[in-house]
Amino acid sequence: MSAVVGIDIGGTKIAAALVRRDGRASHRVERPTPAGEGAEAILDAAAAVAAAVSERAGVVPVAYGVGSAGAFDEGGVVVHATDHLAGWLGTDVAGGLGTRLGAPVRVVNDVHAAALGERALGGAPDRFLFVAVGTGIGGAVVSDGRVLRGASGMAGSVGHVRIPSSRRRICSCGGVDHIEAFASGPGIELTYAEFTGRRLGLREIGRLAAGGDVVAAQVIRVAAEDLGESLASSLVAIDPGTVVIGGGVAGLGPLFMEPLTDRLRGALQPPFSEVEVVPARAGNDAALLGAAALAGAYDGAATPFG
Repeated sequence: MSAVVGIDIGGTKIAAALVRRDGRASHRVERPTPAGEGAEAILDAAAAVAAAVSERAGVVPVAYGVGSAGAFDEGGVVVHATDHLAGWLGTDVAGGLGTRLGAPVRVVNDVHAAALGERALGGAPDRFLFVAVGTGIGGAVVSDGRVLRGASGMAGSVGHVRIPSSRRRICSCGGVDHIEAFASGPGIELTYAEFTGRRLGLREIGRLAAGGDVVAAQVIRVAAEDLGESLASSLVAIDPGTVVIGGGVAGLGPLFMEPLTDRLRGALQPPFSEVEVVPARAGNDAALLGAAALAGAYDGAATPFG
């Protein structure tokens, strides 16, 4: 087997696994991201995680695929980044990891990579909009089985659509009143704190809502409805037919998914209102699985970008 390792570099953790041609991942290794220590420390950590996978598996990888926060040029250099990874802008991720690991490295935005994972392993159709709702809100457009990069490498950035609001809440990108600032995990937590004076994590807010807490349920519902409303314009523009929702906030289940779906469909006219909204299925390792697809681990997946 030609061994390929997929790597997922996020704001809180770095994960890697050996990915076989049938999409099975094994010998997974994870460690916290040294997010405040600069780009070289992050690259060192990613290389160490990938090397640990190779050692556990007893193989020498022929290639590495990386999904990471940020936007990348064709050469794997970061051309845009938020504060989630300090010092990431301008980093040659492909070159830096290639030197450390001694094999070719392909790099793509982590949400684009997760969309590839959903396409390869999650049963997603040839055409869909992938929306990752977690610490931030990211997106990817898949058309005829290929992820669209866009001119800046960030096509599908649905989290940075401005919504009607007078709260002037600052988004992670520095913009004002973007949907990410309200419907992401931190956005929901902040809204709950504004209503109650209590700072709770997303899981605890979800637990309270499931148990009948009216305020917690309303905060989640309004965030979901705002996201559904904001996605409507993207649906009309790209007509994907299916929206796949992933990320930690989607883990709230029907509390989040049902109001999102209802508001999205209610904001659209036929034929767009027939859109199918489904939860992601590839799991937490979708980004590293998709990154491995980018590096050629799956049959027929050598050129999954348009």
